[in-house]
Amino acid sequence: MKKSWLLVLVLGGTAVSAIKQDRGHNLMSLPSFHGIAEVRSSLPGRMRLYMPSIAQKPQQAIQMKEKLEGTGVVCGVELNPRTMTVLIRYDESKVEAAVVEGAAMKLMGLDDALQRAPVSRMEAGMKALLESVNRGVLEATDGLADARMLAGCALTLAGVKSLVTCGAALPGAMTLLWWASGLFGRGGHGQD
Repeated sequence: MKKSWLLVLVLGGTAVSAIKQDRGHNLMSLPSFHGIAEVRSSLPGRMRLYMPSIAQKPQQAIQMKEKLEGTGVVCGVELNPRTMTVLIRYDESKVEAAVVEGAAMKLMGLDDALQRAPVSRMEAGMKALLESVNRGVLEATDGLADARMLAGCALTLAGVKSLVTCGAALPGAMTLLWWASGLFGRGGHGQD
């Protein structure tokens, strides 16, 4: 048991240390939003943002460029859809860097993306895997049952078996039945 906890701690520490801590290029300490608008570099009067939406929405990116340049405080905006980066040069004596970054994000319509709760790649992968299993079960049973129903039935049967063989005093049976009731009680897919 102690070895497994030690392994978890080592792996967790390795994962945390592997997270990119690149503050050396962000001298203005601007907020960076992973996958939405990441600060690649920032100096007084200049910032480079990695913004995938400029490649996905080229017309909106051009409009953002024109509107920022029309403010009088932004000296120039260079869009590079191939690298998905935006270089913004601005007059730091007239406007703060965070305001320019926020304006670029707002003009690209990224406010909704910031409001959504972030999802890790592991969680997204697990959800995709579970959805695939669910589709497979639905197809195999010709729509009669899904993965949640089968898991609930299996937990219920295991709980009843444990209840009959060992009695209700053991938490194992009650725990299995609790998990089963949780699966049945959710009322449908996609609800958490």
